[in-house]
Amino acid sequence: MRPLAYYAHSSMRQGNQIEVPIPYTIMGFDMPVFLSFEDIYEFINLQEISANCILVYMRYLEELCRINGQAEKFVFVSPSLISPVRTDTEDAGRRERADNLLSFLRDAPKERLYLVPHNRGRHWVLGVIDPWENLVLYFDPLREKKRDDFTELMNMALTDWKITTEEGIRRRRDCKTKFSNRPCPLQEGSVECGYFILGFMRDIVLNGIDALESKQFYTSEDLDLIRGEWSGHIRPPV
Repeated sequence: MRPLAYYAHSSMRQGNQIEVPIPYTIMGFDMPVFLSFEDIYEFINLQEISANCILVYMRYLEELCRINGQAEKFVFVSPSLISPVRTDTEDAGRRERADNLLSFLRDAPKERLYLVPHNRGRHWVLGVIDPWENLVLYFDPLREKKRDDFTELMNMALTDWKITTEEGIRRRRDCKTKFSNRPCPLQEGSVECGYFILGFMRDIVLNGIDALESKQFYTSEDLDLIRGEWSGHIRPPV
């Protein structure tokens, strides 16, 4: 991480940013994100991280899936498309966010899993959707069971999937989405949730859904590995 930290301190304090392209497979359209000095400083120093930081690592994981022949197995959905921008309204734009998610699910083949980071208000959780099984797996590094917005969002998107796709129409009688709170490593502090979500996605891609059940926590070495992969994926301008 040292080269990136040096560049951030020497070249980004005056407002310069690093542009990182994010493919349409994650955003629904080709769009870059712009990392600020604050983004990089917070990530390197294990502080609370932004959606842009998570998007960069999702791009890394998507490229890893392509290299490993798993491009059709996993789809990563941008958290900026489905997380509430405001939480002081009753549905916080839920209809639009559900439509965003549905646009990814619409042509889902069997056995494809959708990895969906969600910010419920300064706390990151991860949903893993299997639309053909009408199933949503829920991973919360605080192991809380509060998921009101997340549950409503998933129900809206998957209900629409059932009534607008051939497979969904065939299964319409089974309309209730199944949710499963899954065991996962527990965060001990107050700001590590974003890093844990990155670790959850990494473990699922490399070792399968059940890989998280045997882990009680992430060590500092685990988090350093994730941060090293993240920083190594960023190319500062020459």
